[in-house]
Amino acid sequence: MKQATSLPPAGPTLALLLPSFLAMAWLIARAQWFWNTNPDLNFGWVVVLLCAYLFYEAWETRPALDCRVRWWALPFCLGGLGLLFLIQIYQAALGANAASTVGLALGVMLVVFANLAMVFGWPGIRAFGMAYAFLLVALPMPSAVHGPLVGGLQGFVATINTEVLNLLGIPAQRVGSLIQLPAGTVGIDEACSGIRSLQSTIMATVFIGYLTLKRVSWQVLLFICGVGLAVIGNLIRSLYLSLTANAQGVEAIEKVHDAAGWSILVFTTVGVILVSWLLNRLQKQVLQSSAPAAAPAASTDGKAGT
Repeated sequence: MKQATSLPPAGPTLALLLPSFLAMAWLIARAQWFWNTNPDLNFGWVVVLLCAYLFYEAWETRPALDCRVRWWALPFCLGGLGLLFLIQIYQAALGANAASTVGLALGVMLVVFANLAMVFGWPGIRAFGMAYAFLLVALPMPSAVHGPLVGGLQGFVATINTEVLNLLGIPAQRVGSLIQLPAGTVGIDEACSGIRSLQSTIMATVFIGYLTLKRVSWQVLLFICGVGLAVIGNLIRSLYLSLTANAQGVEAIEKVHDAAGWSILVFTTVGVILVSWLLNRLQKQVLQSSAPAAAPAASTDGKAGT
């Protein structure tokens, strides 16, 4: 009979993890300005709640305490503290921006992983790492990444829309991120590029995949499908707005703009849920098909021993 393994005491364990809690609280305090002012990151507080849920899930099966100095973890701790010190000086002198916030997050994660390593070792990093690292999906992208990404999405959406409109017999010409129609000009602004739905979809697919899918390959597949759904949904939305502008005038876009955005959000959400459900069923079938293969071997061993 297997003996039930007892979990380490909650109070002392939480006390030993206090450095990681303080580091995360500091990062949240710095990132909340972006969540409250940037519409693309309004889901930031939701991510904090999801991080707490992931921590709770890992807490229920937390590894045994193994507190000791691990030399391989010291560079993480010292590097993280040094980076936090430099970022604090930079932000005090020049203010916070996306790039410095990402640097702050890197320093915090180094401190967190060093704390987990000192308390649990590698089992602690494996158990709790995702609960901390998941917050990274809610951080602002540096301008060096955000600008080219948004510009590329705008150009892609404008190009595809122009081609589809021409195939439908509607004269359309792309000029940068603008689509010139007989009834007027439709602009593909930052919101219409799909960056908001893309970021929220990344958050959802990473969270759902981590909780429900056991294989990393399936998690990556869910992520790719989610990104594809977000891009396709935004193409449908921008095409619908272009058709509305061509039929009713550019002024009519304002009446349907928000409704179209919410509709595509529902489309993407339902699509991600459906894909994750299908992958879950595939996962169960694979696990069930591999289980009987071990049964004959076990029965054979049993006969040999009699």
